[in-house]
Amino acid sequence: MLTYMGLAVIALPAVIGAFVAGPMVAREWESNTAKLSWTQSYPPSAWLTARLALPAVLVVCGISVLSTVLTWSRHRLGGPYPTFWYEVSVFGASGTVPAASALLGLSIGTLAGLTLRRTVPAMAAGLFVSGLVTVVLGMLRDSLWPAVRDTFTPGDDYIWPDQAAIIGWGWETEGGDVLPANICTDSALDREVCLSERGVTHGYLDYHPDSHYWPLQLVETGVLLALAALAVFAAFRVLRRLHG
Repeated sequence: MLTYMGLAVIALPAVIGAFVAGPMVAREWESNTAKLSWTQSYPPSAWLTARLALPAVLVVCGISVLSTVLTWSRHRLGGPYPTFWYEVSVFGASGTVPAASALLGLSIGTLAGLTLRRTVPAMAAGLFVSGLVTVVLGMLRDSLWPAVRDTFTPGDDYIWPDQAAIIGWGWETEGGDVLPANICTDSALDREVCLSERGVTHGYLDYHPDSHYWPLQLVETGVLLALAALAVFAAFRVLRRLHG
């Protein structure tokens, strides 16, 4: 249950983007109420700021509360199976990432609504782009912060670090060539002979320890906020072009 709740929190920014793109922005263009509301005392920039400011506060507060409750529930209730900090449903639904993702969804939705100015296409674009950014950043997450590399010699009783997000492991030869981990899959004795024949000098393990949780969180948050700022800037540029 907690896993599904975490995935729901991760998907929420894309839903926010679709809602903002359609009902909040594009529909006002379709009904022509946006231009009618513009006056000398209420210029287009103020109209767009109002569409961004209050929803941003509500969205950040709302998703932060959801994320906090989910994190508390995970620590308090637990479950029959252990969860790890690097799991998608845990990392993406905790810390500072959910709030930054929500702001990006809001910004993308606003840009989509102003660019397309039709409710259904704008909602589809906001949902797609916000979801795409979430997926891409999730795939690139391991590379957002330098990983730790441990080395060990074949036959050593090397113990893999606890609570670590494993990125990859394998073998290195005397000449610096990297071999896959499954290059020798026989028994322990045969494996040592196999590795020796290939000139393997040591094995390596690349991973993120649990101490990398906050560095990864803050870097991803920074990327999300930078993208959100670009989307807001683009939205104001589009509005200026539309207003003439």
